[in-house]
Amino acid sequence: MYTYLEFENNMVDELVQFLTSETWSFHGQESPTEESIRENAANGNYNENGNRTFWIMDHQTKIGLIKIFDLEDPICLFDLRLKEKVRGKGIAKHVLHWLSTYVFKNYSHIVRIEGHTRYDNFAMRKTFFNSGFVKESYNRRSWRQNGQLFDSVGYAMIREDWENHTQTIIEDNFPY
Repeated sequence: MYTYLEFENNMVDELVQFLTSETWSFHGQESPTEESIRENAANGNYNENGNRTFWIMDHQTKIGLIKIFDLEDPICLFDLRLKEKVRGKGIAKHVLHWLSTYVFKNYSHIVRIEGHTRYDNFAMRKTFFNSGFVKESYNRRSWRQNGQLFDSVGYAMIREDWENHTQTIIEDNFPY
């Protein structure tokens, strides 16, 4: 069973170690620098200003990180990172279920959770779908990474679907 430990500023050294120890190939910044991580922490980008960040724990081991942002808005987004050695084991599905429950139980004003991934991140696309998130958009040349623009795919969980344990598939057959 996985647990979630809220990030605190005194954990910034662990955060630096975690984020710089791997390459994050499906994230806009594949190799974050120590400077950028410390600057983001100092600016409250992990645990202030509508942001919350949690370590994903397997017993006492930190195996991942989920940052939730725009919590002051009715629509929030998130960034999920799992260590390479634990990917492909269904953990992300557990995290997305936890995320939905955490957000909708603690932030009554939030009506939807959005997530985006690069078009070729098929594992995450499948995880979104299997976690009840609905594919809502395909965005051409919208994911900036390493000086290139890739297509991206957008998914969302709306409060009503979460409350009713449903997945409302969009039926839009109009060509415009």
